[in-house]
Amino acid sequence: MRLSKLIRGDLFFLYKYGLFFVYAVFVILYLIVLHYIPGETGNFVMKMLVFSDPAAMGLFFMGAVILLEKSQRVNCSLAVSPVTSTSYMISKCTAFLISGLAAGLLIAFGSGRFLSIIALLGLAGSSFLFSMGGLFVATKTRSLNQFIIGSIPVEIFVSTPGFLFAFKLLKSPLWIFHPGVASMNLLFKESSVFRILLSLLSLLIWNVAVFFLTRHAVDKMFRELGGGRL
Repeated sequence: MRLSKLIRGDLFFLYKYGLFFVYAVFVILYLIVLHYIPGETGNFVMKMLVFSDPAAMGLFFMGAVILLEKSQRVNCSLAVSPVTSTSYMISKCTAFLISGLAAGLLIAFGSGRFLSIIALLGLAGSSFLFSMGGLFVATKTRSLNQFIIGSIPVEIFVSTPGFLFAFKLLKSPLWIFHPGVASMNLLFKESSVFRILLSLLSLLIWNVAVFFLTRHAVDKMFRELGGGRL
């Protein structure tokens, strides 16, 4: 019950500060572009946009939200509340996950195409991973400039191999254990059932590992609120 209230609160926070409006603007722009790209090329571009934007926006918008909460001292209230760092993380990432999935589905359906269940799992896995990456970097930074600089390596690490895989520039089957490649493989779903299962397993392992790493960073952030160290 407490977690559901936190998620609703975070969704309202995204709405209140206009992030839903930004999502809507990007979706409309993408639909205009996709309207003029027919056939398989349009389907390819659609999946690239779904990977790069609804998923990746969680990385940058997460930083903006956390920095805003820091400036408003929201975290000080949360630190003395019954809310745990795990609930805090899950709530934030779930709010961005819902937003990213909604944007991805709107881009697909609005362009007359569709995303399979497997593709949605790939989008969900990468969205959750990007959001946790953004949360991790935001706990370590104090300004937007610092966050942008810190988030660039995360974006490059996850996205670049994924794009190279989509353009068939990565040949080794071992790349399937990279989260960006695993997500792209699920979005395009052109491989065997075994590789699809490996992609799901890869995303799961990466999400679990980054979850514990980020939770440690969030715990440390809450302990150091007010300038002290516990």
